[in-house]
Amino acid sequence: MADEPSEFWSKVAKQYDQVVDVQIGSKTRSMVRKRVAKENRLGNLVELGCGTGFYTPVLAAVADSVVATDLSTGMIAFAKQRTSAANVKFQPEDCERTSFPAASFETAFISLVMHFTEPSKTVAEMHRILKPGGTLIIANLDPLALKGLARLRCRARILYHGLVGYRTKPPKGFGKNLMTGDQLCELLEKSGFQVLSTETIKDPSRSSNIPVQYVRAVRL
Repeated sequence: MADEPSEFWSKVAKQYDQVVDVQIGSKTRSMVRKRVAKENRLGNLVELGCGTGFYTPVLAAVADSVVATDLSTGMIAFAKQRTSAANVKFQPEDCERTSFPAASFETAFISLVMHFTEPSKTVAEMHRILKPGGTLIIANLDPLALKGLARLRCRARILYHGLVGYRTKPPKGFGKNLMTGDQLCELLEKSGFQVLSTETIKDPSRSSNIPVQYVRAVRL
């Protein structure tokens, strides 16, 4: 099952940055990246779903070491071009079931990925690979926070630009596991995490731009 999403992301890796920014808000990911840059030292960190490496250089600047992972080798190839930091290592991994030993990392970071996974499996895996007291940072895409016309416009923009920009059909059910910020926090607390803080980040240039919840939690 993981092969089909991996192949899709490898096919669209070249177009991903342009398409996702049109879909969610042109400044949204840059705003999230600026928030990441404000983090204090994050120790040895795993980035799950690194994609084209948009956040990886910033993570490398605030962590002692980074293992940047993605399901797609095509995405990783693009990510490698984005950073030359000596403390970054790239490797293919499925964030629902990685090859890492238990309690391997002090921090885990995952951005705009949860809705493409089975969230309960992904959260359980992050709990497994984090050390007790380790930090989890999730940037969660939340179109469900939009109401009325804003939600309809958002949905139409996602579908249109995904179709026109990628020109390839995604796997069945792709991106359907959306969660509100409250639902994500509830899942984290049920899975052995304590939520430390939540922030909403949104590009204000358009009412239908998608909010992102920036959630920080600690593994109990």
